Amino acid sequence: MLPRLPLDDRSFAEIVQHSRRLIPKRVPEWTDENAHDPGMTILELFAWLTEMQRYFISRVPDKNRRKFLDLLGVAPADTQSAEALIQFTNVTEQTTLPRGTKLMAEDQMFETDTTVKLVPLSLDRIITRTEREANDVTASNIHSDVVYYAFGADAKQSSKLYISFDRELISGEQITLNIELMQPGNEGQERHASELLDPLLAASVITPSSRLSWKVYGYDEATETAAWLPLDIVRDETLHLTLSGKMTFRVGASMRAVTVHPASDRARYWICCTLEEPGYEMPPRIRQLMLHTTIAVQRDTLCEVIDLPFHGGEQTSIVSDTYLSVFGKIRVQVQNIDFSWTYWQEEETSDMKSDHLTKQRSKLYSVKRSPGKDYLEVHFGGSVDGVMPEAGQMIRIIASMPKFDLLRLVGRSNGLPGQSFDLYDVPCKKKDAIKLQVGESEATGELKWFDWTRVDDFDHSGPGDRHYVYDPVGRRIYFGNGERGAIPASCLEENICLIGCELGGGERGNVKSGLITEWVCNVQAENGIKVDNPFYAAGGSEAETLAETLQRAQTELKRTFRAVTDEDYETIARETPGAAVARVQAIPLYRPGLADYPRERAAGQVSVVVVPYSLSETPTPSAGFLQTVRKHIDSRRLITTEVHVIPPVYIKVTVHAVVVVEPQFIDEGERLVEQLRRLLRPLDGDDGSPGWTFGRAVYKGDIYNSLSGSNGVLFIQDLWLDAEGAHVKKSAGGDLILPPHGLVFSGSHEIELISSTHL
Repeated sequence: MLPRLPLDDRSFAEIVQHSRRLIPKRVPEWTDENAHDPGMTILELFAWLTEMQRYFISRVPDKNRRKFLDLLGVAPADTQSAEALIQFTNVTEQTTLPRGTKLMAEDQMFETDTTVKLVPLSLDRIITRTEREANDVTASNIHSDVVYYAFGADAKQSSKLYISFDRELISGEQITLNIELMQPGNEGQERHASELLDPLLAASVITPSSRLSWKVYGYDEATETAAWLPLDIVRDETLHLTLSGKMTFRVGASMRAVTVHPASDRARYWICCTLEEPGYEMPPRIRQLMLHTTIAVQRDTLCEVIDLPFHGGEQTSIVSDTYLSVFGKIRVQVQNIDFSWTYWQEEETSDMKSDHLTKQRSKLYSVKRSPGKDYLEVHFGGSVDGVMPEAGQMIRIIASMPKFDLLRLVGRSNGLPGQSFDLYDVPCKKKDAIKLQVGESEATGELKWFDWTRVDDFDHSGPGDRHYVYDPVGRRIYFGNGERGAIPASCLEENICLIGCELGGGERGNVKSGLITEWVCNVQAENGIKVDNPFYAAGGSEAETLAETLQRAQTELKRTFRAVTDEDYETIARETPGAAVARVQAIPLYRPGLADYPRERAAGQVSVVVVPYSLSETPTPSAGFLQTVRKHIDSRRLITTEVHVIPPVYIKVTVHAVVVVEPQFIDEGERLVEQLRRLLRPLDGDDGSPGWTFGRAVYKGDIYNSLSGSNGVLFIQDLWLDAEGAHVKKSAGGDLILPPHGLVFSGSHEIELISSTHL
């Protein structure tokens, strides 16, 4: 029996009863509700039809639900791989680690996503200096769970961050420094690679709040003296220490050793970061400065393809620098004019008795690996003059693990519709984990190989579309029937071949810090380089179920994307990337400088007041912060609306009160002052209590209510308020009238306590 689903749990009897209750209201002249009445028969008939209709609607199959989601443009999320920040240490000689270098964290395989060039260099000392003090924070930098201020808690102009190295940097040498910051609002939380903004996107949407300059202490040839010289910044993903990221630089002059207090024991080679234009809402707090870092992804690539163009002319070889290219089994294909691929043969250089004429006519290549094992070079033409690829042809390197190379052939097509093949030995968890080629026989007996494309289903596939479906759960490949998707050509030999295969993904990849420590390749392990992940790996997730996809679709449909209402503007402002917004208020029909609001209104305009996270008592956004929020809102506003992103106006409120208390509370005036500070504050409290409402007047009744509710307070004998700030007014009754974008903060409250025994 099918389970009952909760679309509508009303039974036939309940529907009839509900309908009968509507009769006196809708049809008052209908007074006979007995069973013999024909109207009751019709009512019961439609009640039965309603129950049956809802019963069947509740049993919509999963296939239909997937189609409904497809109409909405929502697809179940695939398995995701975890990512971790990796650091290499104990580098004693220059080493290149190819992309895809395999590392282990217990039983989980990780691979680097970029080629890493390591040089023998390490950080020596780190000094922070303000106009008041200088601190050596080297020990804090070693421990990622201890943060320190880059420019002090105030981040004032001319504050400096000094970084020294254990050797002199060579002129023109490119160094990458990874800077991990504690982001505002994420105190105590791990940040990982998957949370970082794309550097190109961040640079286009974020305007830094401050401006920094980087210098190096070196020899100035113009003056023939040692001085602080500008550092050549190649790339700054941190945007002046606004975000975590990498900063790549190079030294343009010869460095000179110098002593920097308090690291006065000896001279060192220093670079210096100076805060030229202050404006940070939250002073940058550094978790760790690191050299030799990259991102590692939890996966195990068994086979991959690298497509490279062949330009012809004097070119006789191509170079690849991936891990599988260097350490794996290599096969080479050349693309034909019909976009098919043909395998070329690897020349056996040790076979000196081969027929040279045969070699000349053959399509041969040879493989050369560098002594350092960091790149692969493929030469064409053989040891004698042979066939060369034509200019403009694409060369494909298929690199695979030696054991997997024997498993790449999946099966043989029989030319019938609806074929499927099992992948028993390849537990791929992702839909896009495999890439597939199908061979077609030629008259010469050779096979031409065509790339096939993976699709979720064959609904949009035509008869000639080379499409296939891969089911990660059943580990099975499906082909079309000739109407929905092409049929693989029949062949007498195995012609279904994997050219790409990737394992990994899922929640198990979210390993703890300090677990990614082992090298898979013994050749790389012999270098003595140590590897570690200072932070958690995160971002790994299992494939989304249909129920989870439906729930996500409902959430996404409710998610605010277009700014129409006041709540939309506030929600979008809070989600601004790179801007930690603590509070926001949208004021419709208001523009800066409007004197008599709300009686005077600005048609088609809205002002968004933003308050950043800050250590200050009156958090004020910088011009860059306001520009960042404005650009984010501007891409989502209605085309006819003019948006102003403005800072709040702060009003300092000072309370003067004479309070009569019980004798035992005569010395607790500071407690009442603290209570007023909690009431008159711009930001929300740590306990979740809200800050002062934007533009809300400060009534004397608010103060009376706050003080009277305290223990020991009998009554308030006298009370008056003072205010300092722009656009604030005082009513005849002594209340403070704030502008619509005004917020209050506490002044030096004066509370005089009088014992009830002295009255």
